[in-house]
Parts: sequence; structure tokens; C-alpha cells
Amino acid sequence: MKISSKLMLIVMLTVFEISITLLAVVEISKGAKFHQLNSLHFKYIVQYSDVIAEFEASASKDVSALQNVIINMRQQPIECVETVNWLNVFVMKQINTFHAVDICRKDIDDANNILLTLASYEAGEISREILIAQLRQSARVFNQNSALFEKPITDTVAFIMRVAIPFLVAISLFNILFISYMSKNISGSIRNTIRLLKNGKREKSLIDDIDSNVTGELKTLLNVAQERLAHEILVSEINQKLETLVEQRTQSLTRANEELAQFAYRASHDLKSPLTSSKLLTQFIIEDIESGNLKSAANDANKIYGQMEKLEKLVVGILSLTEADVTDEKVESIHLETIIDEIRLRLLEPQSIASGFIRCTTDIKSEFKSEKVRIVQILENLLSNSDKYKDNAKKETPFVNVTLTEVQDSYQLVVEDNGLGIPANRHDEVFHMFKRFHPAVSSGSGLGLAIVKKHVSFLKGQIDMKSSALGTVFTITLPKEKFNE
Repeated sequence: MKISSKLMLIVMLTVFEISITLLAVVEISKGAKFHQLNSLHFKYIVQYSDVIAEFEASASKDVSALQNVIINMRQQPIECVETVNWLNVFVMKQINTFHAVDICRKDIDDANNILLTLASYEAGEISREILIAQLRQSARVFNQNSALFEKPITDTVAFIMRVAIPFLVAISLFNILFISYMSKNISGSIRNTIRLLKNGKREKSLIDDIDSNVTGELKTLLNVAQERLAHEILVSEINQKLETLVEQRTQSLTRANEELAQFAYRASHDLKSPLTSSKLLTQFIIEDIESGNLKSAANDANKIYGQMEKLEKLVVGILSLTEADVTDEKVESIHLETIIDEIRLRLLEPQSIASGFIRCTTDIKSEFKSEKVRIVQILENLLSNSDKYKDNAKKETPFVNVTLTEVQDSYQLVVEDNGLGIPANRHDEVFHMFKRFHPAVSSGSGLGLAIVKKHVSFLKGQIDMKSSALGTVFTITLPKEKFNE
């Protein structure tokens, strides 16, 4: 097999590993969405019970409130059925959890039936007493459906976690072993060629030996080398270049596998934490609803909502990090002040906008040209961090200054704030994934600065950071030639 074919096989295995990892992340996040839908379903069931009680206590014949809450309650099982794909169906059937989909379909049918019952009541076909009895029965059925839905979904997510993580670790180990084997195989071919060249045979015999024992790119390379230079010196140079190339690619792929395995572990860990908390809180909600303690149930539902927001931020961060690799926007003229104004309105609270928290200064002679989507992502993450980690204990009013200048053949974009700063002993971790420096102040995915770094790298730029108790300064240098190609 040719050396290029061997290296291509290594790349294909690595791409396969990355694809499996992304698929696992997507499927785990889909499980979180199912839990979120079920939590929302519980919320609407509580509203539904309250509306039934209000309808029963009043003499009104208006059932619009009941219809609205039923329609809202029906939406969650509809989304659940629409979200399930062929892979989910296959997995759930194998582990006997597919009845979760049947529960969703039953929930939709139950909602449609009670809507028909409300229509019959409005048409005068059934009495108010019969309607109320059926409403109460439907509330119990909806609550039962939602409770039954939780376990198979939890079992499905747990199964994916149990299968995906060992599978990814196994693939990573296989890749490392396979790369080592290929490296040894390639090096062996090269050593065999060198041995032939060192035997000291006459040129005619050496050429015959090469024709008989050497194949692929090495044979072509040696034949060309003999025609151009003294073969002993040239073969030495070629051997050195090939060994260096193989070693560099082996090291690069090994590092990529190690980083991918670490990413899968950290992402799986951070995704599992809010799921576990939500599962426990859901059980508390069920117990509170059964005991009639709706206030405690509402508090736990709010906690679940917070956990789902945390999970959503993490998934969005992972998707943003992935999108940074594939985003390919055209170069265009950018008005920095306009971008800052849009980010200010989108990210900041009204009081921060009114206080002039963000200040923008531009001092350039030519147009600022770049890929707009990447510049917006860079500024959004940096300005969002400045807003989250303001130091309100300082006498000086919190601020962040954004400055754009020209330095020779580059643009220089500086973002400076007087916030909490980053601990000095952690400066080397700033652009690593899943790093949080002030978790007590604000929670996040820990991916923001990693996303910034990736965008800057794609723009062929450089980012530097200085931070202390006085604040933090990020300096981004972007070469103009990148945008004038």
C-alpha cells in the first residue's frame, strides 16, 4: 500500500471518530430536550388543573381558557414525535424504550379527544357535570402519561452514555495503535530502502535491487533522485524528510485523538450534570404534586428550568465551537460602531446601556474589511464576558473600551475592561475549552474564549491577553492581506 494511502486511511479513521463523537453529543442533547419537553408538559398539566378548578367554581360557559391550555399541552408530545429519527427508533426498539413514543402519540390523542369533548359541550350535546368529570379524568391521564414518559427517556439517554463513551475511548485507543503501526510500517519500508543503498553494490545491481524490493512512492523517488544527484547523499536527505513528515503527522494525529477524547469526556460530564439534577427534581415535583404541594413543585420546576438553561448554553457553545471550523463568509466592509450598537442592544441590560458601559473608538484610514460573522462572534463573546464579570465593588464605574486602529499592514482590535480580571496563575488556561475562572459570579459553558481563539486563527490573526486586578485587555491583530486576497 502506498504511503499516501496509509496516511489517508489514518485521516479517514480520525474523521470517523470525530463524526461519531458529534453524533453522540447531538443524541445526548436530544435526550435533554425530551426531558425539557416533559418538564414543560408538567407545567401545563398544573395550569390545566388550575383552569379546571376555576371553571368548576364559576358559572361561566366559556371554555376558551381550557382549549388554550390543552393546545399548549399537546404541543410537547407533538415536538417529541417530530424529533425522533430513524436512529432513535432503532435504539429505543433494541432497549425496549420505544413505548415512550407511543406515550407521546397517546397524549396527542387524549388532547384531541378532550378538545372534541369541549366542542360537544359548546354545542350543547353534553351537560356541564359530564364535562367536568371528563376534564378531571383527562387531567389524571395527562399526568400519568407524563410520569410514564420520564423513565424510558432516562433509560435511553443512560444507554447512549454507557455505549457512546466506551465506544469513543475504544476508537481513540485503536487509532493510536493503528497510527503507531502505520508509522512503524512506513519507517520499515524506508529502512529497507536505506539498507539496499548501503550494501555498496555497483550501480547496475543497486538499480535491479531497487526495482525488485522497493515499491510505490519510494521507488519513484529513488529513480528520480538517481537521475539528478549522487544517490547516497540524496537518499539520505529523502529519508530524513520522509521520517520527519511521518513523525509530524503521527504526533499531530495523536494529539488530535487525545484532545478529542478529552473533549468527549468533558462534554459528556457537563451534559450529564444538569440531566441528573433535573431527573431528581422531577421526582420531587411528582411527589409534591401528588401531595398537593404545588408551591414546592413550582420552585423545583424553576430549578429544572435553570438546569435546562445551563444545558442549553453548553450545547450552544459546543455548536458554536464546531461552527467556527466550517463558517466560510465572504470578506466585506464592516462598520464597527454599528456592530457594537447591535451587540449592546442584544446583550446588555437597560441600565448598562444607559450608563454607557461599552465605548467604541475607531482610528483607521482605510475600510475595515473582514468576515463579519467571525468579527461579531469574537466581539459578542468578549463583551459578554466583560458584562458578566464586572467588578461592582470598585469605586470606578464599570466600563469596556473597544478600539480599532491600524498598525502597519494590520488592523488592531483592542477590548479593555476594568472587571474582575483573570487569576495570574491561570493565564495559560485562558483559551482552553471548559475553563471557568469566576464560577461563583456567573455560570457559563467555558467555551467563549476558545471560540474567540478559533475565529482569530481562521482569520490568520493573533490574540494576546493581559489581566490583573485592575481589569483585562485583549489585543487582536488581523493582517490586512488576509482580507485583500
